Amino acid sequence: MGEGGPVKHAGDESYLQEAASDALGGAEVLAAGIFSWQGLLGAQIAGGTLGAVAGDVVSDNPLASGVGAALGGRAAVEEAAAAEGMTVGVLVAVTADAVVVLDWDGERAGNEVRRFDRAHTDVHGSGFGLSRVVKLHDTESGETFALHGTAAPFLAQAKADKVVMHLLSAG
Repeated sequence: MGEGGPVKHAGDESYLQEAASDALGGAEVLAAGIFSWQGLLGAQIAGGTLGAVAGDVVSDNPLASGVGAALGGRAAVEEAAAAEGMTVGVLVAVTADAVVVLDWDGERAGNEVRRFDRAHTDVHGSGFGLSRVVKLHDTESGETFALHGTAAPFLAQAKADKVVMHLLSAG
């Protein structure tokens, strides 16, 4: 992961679009934003719970449980992402024809993780608080992939995520 983690440059829409275009061989990118795979949320909860229990076993100090939860959650998320062949943060690029999910190291886009043809992909967006989930469903292949983004105005990536979600919901 690049210095600054997967959200580095997350608030710079032009930078993200250019990075996606470079990874896609110069394709025109209408919007790009930093998301994560929704499946990582379950890993974070499980790892956090195990980490908190381990911290509690090691020490009666509540701080140890909190540190254990944080470290366990992060380790589980990184492991789950690696098992799926992707980085924790992914760059979602929207072109005229496709929705492309690319690895993101904080500086540049990497390997293509998933690709959905916009002509036969249903998009369902939902939210809870400041979190947004975008579910992509390829109606021809049956493949589905859920992404987690943000609408939190205090996070740099919110604006770029919002543009991506708007384009996807517009069809």
